[in-house]
Amino acid sequence: MEKKQKLMQRIISSIFAFLLTMIFVSSFTLTGLYYGVFNNRIILSKVNESNYYNEVYKELQDRAEGILQEAGLPLNVLSDVITLKRVYVGGKYYIEDTLSGKEPVINTDKVRSQLEQNIDQYLTEEDISGTKELDTGIEEVIRKIEQEYKRGIHFQFIDYIAEYKASFMRLLRIAIPILILLAGIISVLLIKIHRYKHSGIRYIAYAMIASSCIVISSSAFLLITKSYEKMKQLPFYYGRFLTNYLKWDIQVFLYLGGIGMLLAILLITLVAYLKKNITGRQG
Repeated sequence: MEKKQKLMQRIISSIFAFLLTMIFVSSFTLTGLYYGVFNNRIILSKVNESNYYNEVYKELQDRAEGILQEAGLPLNVLSDVITLKRVYVGGKYYIEDTLSGKEPVINTDKVRSQLEQNIDQYLTEEDISGTKELDTGIEEVIRKIEQEYKRGIHFQFIDYIAEYKASFMRLLRIAIPILILLAGIISVLLIKIHRYKHSGIRYIAYAMIASSCIVISSSAFLLITKSYEKMKQLPFYYGRFLTNYLKWDIQVFLYLGGIGMLLAILLITLVAYLKKNITGRQG
């Protein structure tokens, strides 16, 4: 009879430990997404590391020069129109506003006013009289350059992140309290169904070790195989940002798995301490 009770106790404890493992894995996953994938500071950092703004600036310059050449205007009318500082500030504000859930506004007023001023100066120097057709053509050139500037500042991937982040934060607010509650209930039950506390805590330690191993092994596999580099995106700087961004996100899970292992070691130490105390009293 006693053997059957112990067997049943082990089965129930194993089931609880398995459920606790899944809860810990879910908690690690949500925490990793919060501090990695949807971390605004990290996203901005990886954008800077990818040299994104410099590359966008060069591309915008090339496209704007192409528009001017097609219209028969000299390239010097682009002077102080699309600057690196303007691209950096505009892009940074766009990303920050988008990730904060605000409606991003790409302001082209300075681009337009500077371009109009430069073209007017060129027409004056060349003694070219304004006509309706010329004004229409100039307006078309300015409009195209404005569109290119907006296109360059607009970072489509950030829009996707912001959209998913809004849904994720709603899930996080519900899931985390539930997971904490379930983990607490199962942990208490594991301790209660055993005669000695250390026996129940041992199963909690097993669950922490198992969940940490799952997170660490999965992250290590992705880093070793470099799966994050298989996403080929154009232009090049866009793909470079994605590679750096995804690599960091995977590393976050690796760090979390390491923290889980440290917690498991603390639990095992606690088990050994409690067991030693019991043995000492019985002796």
